[in-house]
Parts: sequence; structure tokens; C-alpha cells
Amino acid sequence: MIDFKQAQKSFKEYLQQYNLEYGKNELKIKHTYGVVKASEFIAKKLVLKEEDIELAKLIGLLHDIGRFEQIKKIDCFLDNKGVDHAILGNEILFKNNLIENFIKDEKYYNIISKAILNHNRLSIEDNLNDRELLHVKIIRDADKTDNFRVKATENFENIIDNANKEILENDIISEKIFKDFMNNKIIVREDRNTYMDFWVSYIAFIFDFNYIYGLEYIKENDYINKIINRLDYKKIDTKEKMQKIKKHANQYVENRLK
Repeated sequence: MIDFKQAQKSFKEYLQQYNLEYGKNELKIKHTYGVVKASEFIAKKLVLKEEDIELAKLIGLLHDIGRFEQIKKIDCFLDNKGVDHAILGNEILFKNNLIENFIKDEKYYNIISKAILNHNRLSIEDNLNDRELLHVKIIRDADKTDNFRVKATENFENIIDNANKEILENDIISEKIFKDFMNNKIIVREDRNTYMDFWVSYIAFIFDFNYIYGLEYIKENDYINKIINRLDYKKIDTKEKMQKIKKHANQYVENRLK
């Protein structure tokens, strides 16, 4: 049995060890509950049984639990800086059985573990069973869905490390990043060289949705346009590229939803 209210209580208790007024922690708490909401939305759209809907919500609650320790350790969201938040989160939950505070039934543990470990990877690992794969796909889509809200509404300083609105507005987009986007490619972390490369890479999440429901949410909230229009691009080349990216992204979503 999954008691989501108890899991929420345990999550709030776990967070007490961190500075909850710090901007990055505030962002991740809000994001966590946004992902819970998106996970429930997707699971219901897939007409899953109640048990799997509650499991999807629980995975959403726990998927970023490693972020808070990552922020404490390196004050950074970049998983290539020595602390991968998915691996860390998995260790936090399962190394010392903290998972028991959230759910007692061990039959769910492997699914939860696989979902957390795969939610931020470039691609899903092989050899998952059908139920593991289902929940991995849900959390990956739910995470990306709420990330569009984050990028459209949250403070720039909390979104991109060491950057602000002014830095982004005066930055450039690498040619490879622009080309990859226009070819519907997910942007690889190692290819990003500028702050604007990061900004474009977030919009490129649209190319990695397993189900259309997250894309429906993004379209309904006009998040692509809101994200792109948040900035007044000072460099002509960047401004022109972003207009092409906006048009291409919106058309891609329209085509996926047909």
C-alpha cells in the first residue's frame, strides 16, 4: 500500500536539515511538487490503475531528493561537476534504508530506484521490465514538463549557475547547438559552451517526450513562447536564431499533437 500523505510528511521532515529559504532549495521544492502533479496527470491520461498512479506520484516526490545534498555540497545543478543528483538520491534513499520512511512495501523499491536513476540520463537503460519502463517514462516526461514551468517563471540566478538575465541577453548560441536543435536533436551536456547553449538545451527537451501529454501541457501554457520571450536578445545573430528556434519548436509540438 502506498500512503502518499505519509510520504509527503516524511519528505518535509527530511528537508528540515537544509536551508529552505535558499533560492535553489526553494526552486527544487516547488519543482518537486510540480513533478508530482505532472506525474499524476500523465498517469491518469494513460488510464493506469490507482496503485500505479500513486506510485507515479511517489516517484515524482522522490526523484530529486538528491538535489538538496548536491546544492549543499557544490551549490550547483550540474551533474558533471562530481555529484550526479540521481545517483546521490538513490544512495540517500537506499543505502541506509531511508526509503522506509516513505514506503514500507519493498516490492516497489526496485521500480523507484530504476526511475530515479534513469530520470536524468540522456537515454533509458536497457533490460527494464514493462512496469519499470512505464514509470521511468512517466518520471522523465513529468520532470521535463515541470521544467518548462521552471524556465518560464523562476529566477534566472537559480536556473543557470553563475548567470543572470543580463548575461544571457548578451550571450551567443554555438553553431552546433543551433544546428542540433533545428534537426530535432536532444542537446548533449558536453556540447554546451555558452549560457545561451544551456537556455536552448532546455527548450530542446521537447524532442525527448515519450507521451504527448506533457507537450499538451506545454502548449496550453504557451511555455515555449514564454521562455524565449523572457529575454531581450542584444546580439543580432542570437535574436535571429531564437526566432527560428521559436518557430521550429512550436511547429514540432503542433506536429506531435496531430
